[in-house]
Amino acid sequence: MAKDKAFSTYDSIKDKLLRVKSKHVKLNEEINTLKEKFSSLEAELKEVKSHYQSLEKENSRLKLAKSLVSTSSDKAEMKFKVNEMVREIDKCIALLNR
Repeated sequence: MAKDKAFSTYDSIKDKLLRVKSKHVKLNEEINTLKEKFSSLEAELKEVKSHYQSLEKENSRLKLAKSLVSTSSDKAEMKFKVNEMVREIDKCIALLNR
């Protein structure tokens, strides 16, 4: 009788360990899947940010082109924008010279 109880306890512990091990394996698989998805989403976010920045620059250029083409007689505004472009070009040249 004592042997039966010992085997029963052993089998119960063994079953519990197998279930814990199975859950552990499943959770590790899920973690790996989530890590892959995270990496993918991180790359996608980086790409979207880059695209957003290029669209912002394009928008800025289009606004500038529109203001230069317009028949506006506001020379001060146009001069300001040209000076802004020159400063940006100077920054680029300084970065290239490093």
